[in-house]
Amino acid sequence: MFGLFKKTAKKSGGLVVGIAPSAVYFVNKGSKDVFVRRDAPDSSDRLKVISDYLTESGASKSLKVTVVLLKGLYNVIQVDKPKVPDEELGSAIPWAIKDFVQDQVSNLAVDYIDMPKSPSYPNDKIMVVSVQKNLVKSMIDAIGTVAVLDTITAEEVVLADLYDPEDEQPHLMLFQPSGYELTLVAIWHSRLYLTRTLRGYSDLPRYLPGAISNDVLDNMSLEMQRSIDYMVAQLKMPPPKMLTIALDCQDNQHIADYLSQTFSFNVNVIKEEIGSQSMAFLPLVAVLNHKEPA
Repeated sequence: MFGLFKKTAKKSGGLVVGIAPSAVYFVNKGSKDVFVRRDAPDSSDRLKVISDYLTESGASKSLKVTVVLLKGLYNVIQVDKPKVPDEELGSAIPWAIKDFVQDQVSNLAVDYIDMPKSPSYPNDKIMVVSVQKNLVKSMIDAIGTVAVLDTITAEEVVLADLYDPEDEQPHLMLFQPSGYELTLVAIWHSRLYLTRTLRGYSDLPRYLPGAISNDVLDNMSLEMQRSIDYMVAQLKMPPPKMLTIALDCQDNQHIADYLSQTFSFNVNVIKEEIGSQSMAFLPLVAVLNHKEPA
């Protein structure tokens, strides 16, 4: 299912930078240290950390850099697609999300993904990703003078690239780097169909093997079932049979065994893709795993 740094990857020769609220992550296949994490408590620290890393690694002016925004730096919102001509979507979408964001829409950069059409909804749906414009500008300033800023994307969007685009089975992923809430992601035809934060599970990374109680797993199963019911009833997806466990947790196998029995899932626990590194690196690996459609 997964393949770290596939030879067919679109950006196999590039550098991927992950930006988190208090850290910067680097995945550089061409470096001796493939996985690098550096603390960056605020935005000015991020700029210096990125600039220093590019200088230290001897980045060339032609090096293509992909930036992955990690949780806490962007919003994902599902809304009705504005009924305007395509050339006017860019100006209409910010106003479609204005009631769901804290920032002034004039301060946001936005992009969107078309959601699958559903007979349950009279309108087309889109998934909108929004990020502060000053953050985008800071990425351009930090990278543009040393290398080429190729793409800025978001964590949940690129996780879909871990799956084979020719696989027609819907997939679920439980994703949680240490310090974050648990996220449930649904991927079908190599596209992000659903993302949902399951709150109340931020302590999972602290559990030792075998320490998670059945009550915790029962509650988790209930939340997952609600999401699956929504996917089947509203998004008209087949019931998923595949689940990936991608958690910074020592009790992953216990979780996998429990959910496998509860849902009859075929469960994959991510291990070899990033070794002993934090799952925060996984979206960066996903970028390097991306394959162009045939």
